[in-house]
Amino acid sequence: MAKIHVLGGMGYDSNIFLVEDDDPILVDTGTRYHLRRNVEDIEEIVPITDIGSIILTHRHYDHTGGAAELAKRSGAEVYVHREDANAVRIGDSVSTGARNFDDDQERVDVTLLDEGQELSTGFYNFMVLHTPGHTVGGISLYDIEHRILLSGDTVFTNGGVGRWDLPTGNYDQLVASIELLSKLDVDGLYPGHMAAVAEGGSDHVKMGLRNLTEFSREELLMSRIQPLLEHSDEILKLIEERKQRVTDVKTKFEIE
Repeated sequence: MAKIHVLGGMGYDSNIFLVEDDDPILVDTGTRYHLRRNVEDIEEIVPITDIGSIILTHRHYDHTGGAAELAKRSGAEVYVHREDANAVRIGDSVSTGARNFDDDQERVDVTLLDEGQELSTGFYNFMVLHTPGHTVGGISLYDIEHRILLSGDTVFTNGGVGRWDLPTGNYDQLVASIELLSKLDVDGLYPGHMAAVAEGGSDHVKMGLRNLTEFSREELLMSRIQPLLEHSDEILKLIEERKQRVTDVKTKFEIE
C-alpha cells in the first residue's frame, strides 16, 4: 500500500518525506550531517536504488545539503523550481544558507520544475504549486484526490509559517502563497519542519495565515528598522566618514 513516511528532522535537518509507491520519490534531503542514518532509514522501507526522483521544495541547505550524495547513491533525478535551480546547480553557499551551517552547498545537476506540473508516483498524483515567500522558488506539492499537501517551509502545523527575512524571501509573496494554500481542501499536511498531521490540515494552514497577516505592517517595518536603530551611532559615524572621504577626493581634484 502506498504511504508517506516522515524521516529526517534530526538536528538542523528538514523533514525528509519518502513516498512509498510504485515509483518511490524523496521530498527534500536534509543536510548531509546525518546522511548515513537517513540512508539506513530509507533502506528499511525501500532499496535506495528504487527512488527515481528527489524533489527539493526550495534552495535552503537544510533541505538540499544531502541531495548530491543521495542522488549519487540512488541514481535519482533531482527536481527543483526554476527560480531556485541555479543556486543548487552552482553550489551557492550564501543564498542556500550553507555557510550558516559551517558547510558548503554541493553542486547538484537539477531538472526544472514549473507551476502546474504533475508528478505521479502511482497511487499519488502531486501537482506542483509555486509558493514563493520563504524563497523565490519555493514549492508545495498537492494531491487533490487524497487531500494531501507537502508544504515545504511555506507553512507548518500549529500556525507556523516560513521566514521571509532570508535571501530571496518576501513577506507579500509569502502571504499570497499561504492564501493560495488556505483555499485548498487539505487533510494530511506534511511540512518541512515540525510534525505532520493526517487530518485537519486546512485548519493548520488557515491558522498560519491568520498569524502571518495579524503581524501588522507597522510591526514588520519596525522589525526591520530596529536593528538599525540599535547601531545608529555607528551608522552616523560611517555616514560622516563617507562624506569626509568624498570631500577629500573633491579637494584633491580641485588642487590638481
